[in-house]
Amino acid sequence: MAVGQIKEGTSVLVKVDHRLVSTEAMMKVVYWLSRDFVCDVVTKSDTESVVMLAAREPADWVPAEIEDLFKTRCLDFALREQVSAKTSEVRDLLLAKAFAESGVLEDQPSGTFGDSIEEAKPDGMFRILNNRI
Repeated sequence: MAVGQIKEGTSVLVKVDHRLVSTEAMMKVVYWLSRDFVCDVVTKSDTESVVMLAAREPADWVPAEIEDLFKTRCLDFALREQVSAKTSEVRDLLLAKAFAESGVLEDQPSGTFGDSIEEAKPDGMFRILNNRI
């Protein structure tokens, strides 16, 4: 991401590299910042967009702060996407097991679920498999 001030005052132009930050993550950032900034997004190519951010209350913002805020939020949402993608199978398995244990599902979900260390303990507190408590 590169930044350059395009107007005097509290506006910045930000180039977003979509190899680092997806379009979806960038749009989430634009949405969350829209309370404090007027946001204009121009898609240059599949791998680059340009975002113009102008503060709604100019006295409250400095261009460098706008740049930092936008970059930080973009990286935050990009990381959230990566974590969500890497943990989606575990989340889905946990939800499926929870619904299966409550009797809501007809079929048991596939996959291994359990804590082998706790299961090995005869008096372990964490026994989920086979409805052992």
